[in-house]
Amino acid sequence: MKRREFLFGSAAAAGALTLPFAWGCKKDDESPTPEQQTHFNYIEVSGTHYDIGKQIGARFSKQIMASQLAIPDIVNGARYYVQVAPDVLYNPFLEAAQNHFPDYVNELQGIADGSGISFQDIMIGNMPIEILFLAHELGYDVNCSLPSGYGCSSTAYSKNGKSYLTHNEDLFTSFLSYMYLLKIKVTGKPEILALSYPGMLAGIPPGMNEAGIVQCGNDIQGLHIEQSVPMAFLFRSVLDATSLNDAVDRAKFPHRARTMTHNIGSFSENKIVSVEAAPTKNQSHNVDGFYVHTNHFILPDMLDIELKPDGLPSSESRFNKLTELSDAYADNPDDVNGNLITGFMSSHDVEMPPCVHDHDHASTLSHSVFDFQEKNWKLYYSNPCLNNSKIIT
Repeated sequence: MKRREFLFGSAAAAGALTLPFAWGCKKDDESPTPEQQTHFNYIEVSGTHYDIGKQIGARFSKQIMASQLAIPDIVNGARYYVQVAPDVLYNPFLEAAQNHFPDYVNELQGIADGSGISFQDIMIGNMPIEILFLAHELGYDVNCSLPSGYGCSSTAYSKNGKSYLTHNEDLFTSFLSYMYLLKIKVTGKPEILALSYPGMLAGIPPGMNEAGIVQCGNDIQGLHIEQSVPMAFLFRSVLDATSLNDAVDRAKFPHRARTMTHNIGSFSENKIVSVEAAPTKNQSHNVDGFYVHTNHFILPDMLDIELKPDGLPSSESRFNKLTELSDAYADNPDDVNGNLITGFMSSHDVEMPPCVHDHDHASTLSHSVFDFQEKNWKLYYSNPCLNNSKIIT
């Protein structure tokens, strides 16, 4: 297959980014149908935050609109409650984002202007869960639930000089053909390569930057929502970090609307840190050996944070299965590699497995393996068991 190369930052920091030609952008009239597509669309953007947002919005306006139409209960529900009580359910989130991360607000304004979608709808699309959960917390009759297959799984390993961070990104099945891979260059900030949901700030799905910082996350459905910075802004912030300490500090940012987990690594330091964060407190863990994380808190200081009792029913099942599989190799470090852990993440032999195939309208949309020795990202389109991967070095 014919190939073309794109430089990704300095070779000393993260090497060169190499993508197969098929991952490049296609003209709209050449775009495959969802059934035909086997890769994520790709775009390179540069300039100010507003500039890059406008380029993203213009290129992916159809995907953004299609993704919003694909989940009408969530999108329309969030819009409805914003109309009912904007001073409670919209303005405080926007004000907090503007106060702490004005660059990212400008980026969303660019996405809005480029796509022709209103800024308010783009902003709502970056925080629908915050709006709906807060409305429920305040006593509104919110009739909206997330699919039982929703949620992500992560398995990390760091021991004897070897480190791997792997992740299954699980969300609505309909999103698969709408996601895209972004290469972002903002003057004065590290160059970023990240998988992205349509119309959202990059950072929630896995990503990396030219400083060698990598990140994946696990959604945590806490009962309490603070009228503060939405989750998407904090994940985006970590990708602007220039060191592991900087990334961890950004993940621990105190002004947050909801609970979340950041799994962060540094290629240059060969180290992985998991940060569990809530509006009231946070705790970090330096990975030593295997470390599994799904969609509930596991660190001691965070166990008293109240989570939605009906939040993500598959979380315990996935956590237990991945822990069982990884424990079998705890004393065999020579056998541990990225392919082995991908095998764990491809498991199907429990009722709610790590590798999700359209369960209750949710699926594993991508699988990622960050190899800290090779300093590369092996990114899979769709389920890991399908072995449809590309290596980004």
